[in-house]
Amino acid sequence: MTRRSAPVKSEMVRCSAGASIRAAWQPEEMDLAELLTLPGVREDCILRSSVGFMALHGGSQDRGTDRIASRAAELAGASYYAIVQPSGLRVHLTSRLHDPDHSARMRAFLQHVAVAISVHGFGRDGFAIWIDPDRGLVVDPYGPALRGRQTGPLRGIIVGGLNAPLLDAARRLFRDRFAGYHVADERVRLGFHPENPVNLPSGKGVQIELPPGLRGIGDLGEHVEPCHEGVITEVVAVLVELAQRAAELVRPTLASH
Repeated sequence: MTRRSAPVKSEMVRCSAGASIRAAWQPEEMDLAELLTLPGVREDCILRSSVGFMALHGGSQDRGTDRIASRAAELAGASYYAIVQPSGLRVHLTSRLHDPDHSARMRAFLQHVAVAISVHGFGRDGFAIWIDPDRGLVVDPYGPALRGRQTGPLRGIIVGGLNAPLLDAARRLFRDRFAGYHVADERVRLGFHPENPVNLPSGKGVQIELPPGLRGIGDLGEHVEPCHEGVITEVVAVLVELAQRAAELVRPTLASH
């Protein structure tokens, strides 16, 4: 299905410290075809096994997610697909709007894998601009550290997806391995839309939403660039175990064909 939309809005803003940040957005109307034409945006696709990792909001959007997904895929011998945005560009295209008809690489990935694991991030990933009485125009590419009723670091891990056995495995693995974090219950419905690319392979998949503290960008997202900390190694290890579980689920299906 082809979606038409208005041209992407793009503008250059300058913060009080003198650094320029390019923000591009088109709420509810940008599509994947337009996103992939923006300067510096790239697609990574490596086809390996029938289990695949995805990072749809890699690079400067859901910081750290492409690095985590890439490393987990490499260690698990799994396939890998990512859309990576360059520094300074912040576009959040809702997962279900990633139409495979707009990308030959995404189509190849989704046709190759039987089960997908999509890595996302939440918390400290918005864009904020305001006028400060003392500093003038202020631009924060990642928004305020605390939002709404939030009083400290986010400690939730949100899981979703239409592969029920793998979803149960994801809940168990993340719950058991990360003391001080909790797996959000099903009232947080992320990753369940049937048009979400994670659910398009024949065996569907699971979506993992990681808070800043599990993505190497600090508990409050205070690091602009992700760093390789011990927690990242643990997250990757859990994802590798999840990929192994996915391979076990896929094996009987493949054997029957």
